[in-house]
Amino acid sequence: MSKNQLPPGPEGEGKLGCLPEMRANPMEFLRKVASEYGGIARINMGAYYSYLVSDPKLIKEVLVDHYDKYKKNTRYKQVRMVIGEGMLLSEGEVWKNQRSHAQPKFTSKALDKQVDWITGLASKFIDNWDSNANQEKPIELEFQFNLLTQLLAGVWVMGEGFKSRSQRVFDIYNQIRMNWPEMTDLKASLLKPKNLKKEINFRRALHDLNKTVYELLDEYPDIIKNDIGFLKHLISDADMDKTAVRDSITKQKRSLRDQLLTLFVTAFETTATSLCWTIYVIDKYPQVKQKIYDEVNEVIGDQTPTADLLNKLDYTEKVIKESLRLYSSVHSFSRVALEDHEIGGYHVPKDMTVIISSYVTHRLPEYWEEPDTFDPSRFDKERTVGRSRFAYIPFAAGHRNCIGSYMALMQSKLVVALIAQRYNLSLYPGHRVEKHAATTMRPKFGMKMNVERLAA
Repeated sequence: MSKNQLPPGPEGEGKLGCLPEMRANPMEFLRKVASEYGGIARINMGAYYSYLVSDPKLIKEVLVDHYDKYKKNTRYKQVRMVIGEGMLLSEGEVWKNQRSHAQPKFTSKALDKQVDWITGLASKFIDNWDSNANQEKPIELEFQFNLLTQLLAGVWVMGEGFKSRSQRVFDIYNQIRMNWPEMTDLKASLLKPKNLKKEINFRRALHDLNKTVYELLDEYPDIIKNDIGFLKHLISDADMDKTAVRDSITKQKRSLRDQLLTLFVTAFETTATSLCWTIYVIDKYPQVKQKIYDEVNEVIGDQTPTADLLNKLDYTEKVIKESLRLYSSVHSFSRVALEDHEIGGYHVPKDMTVIISSYVTHRLPEYWEEPDTFDPSRFDKERTVGRSRFAYIPFAAGHRNCIGSYMALMQSKLVVALIAQRYNLSLYPGHRVEKHAATTMRPKFGMKMNVERLAA
């Protein structure tokens, strides 16, 4: 291979290249590109090119072997406007300091200590579905899981002060999502003009979100002593008196706001979406549902779930992992080259965007037998031996992998167990289910489900 050789890839048609196909259905378009052009492909997006890297060996090159030659893609200004310079978007020493400071609170040991209060809130929330069961009224599961995971994430990240604000934050964030600009890439703006009304509504909702978080921070010195939230960890010394706490918050208010919203948004949105798909596949496959209900009954019975009991739900965990393989809430992410570089022997110019699609990689037939088939036994211990850890990346990989992966898995097992103790959820007859690539891979038409209360 000659020096500076570019990888093969589609050119598309006209001035926009492949951009219309990419915008119409990014997940399936990228899958087609990987199938036709291999583990690395160069895609003409009209005004620029992007690289798709789908082979696990090459993903490792980008995320691990040469991670210092790439940075996170921060083109999307709306994301930065919402979460600021938290761990998701910060770089360099700022990111290292934030990550190292947060890491102790994200270990399995630390998170298992949170299970009791999480179970209490989740149980109370799910018990409210009794009214739907009694009235034979379906629930909108995506809506419900967004409410639940926002409550859990908000209390864990921001503390007790979030509870009284949970509905307000839910309404505000729903406005942000509804008014999220469809075209965030300025180079693609030829496809659709900016919607001024949505832009105004987006900024108004963001203002309300900031106001709510700052109100919570202003009140926090009064409750810090007895609080459980991650915010307490961010304010360096829990033994400070109220005045010192207030001074500390004042000095770092914007930084605290960014770190709190980063953890909050990344914690709830991906978990809500993945839970939605997990319940969908559990209902879709009756044998899977029966095995989960049998396991929950055998391991937990009518007890309140604890961390030790949740850790024994082996089959349930495999189902969740297989659901994440087929329905990864983060369907793709990207990096930007900081300098001219090579991936798999191909030239990658400086400033080039490299796309890594878990949706594509999780469906590569050379790594996954019958990749479109739902099969939890893929995660049996003997079948995972020798499989590249970069073939399964629902939480990304490398030094910037998702810090909350254990929490997401723990909460998912908890919610599945609580449901299995109480209800049979089944897809509402005729409801259309279709994958949609938004900020997460969510069900395009929601997830409408009937609720049946199980006999005591």
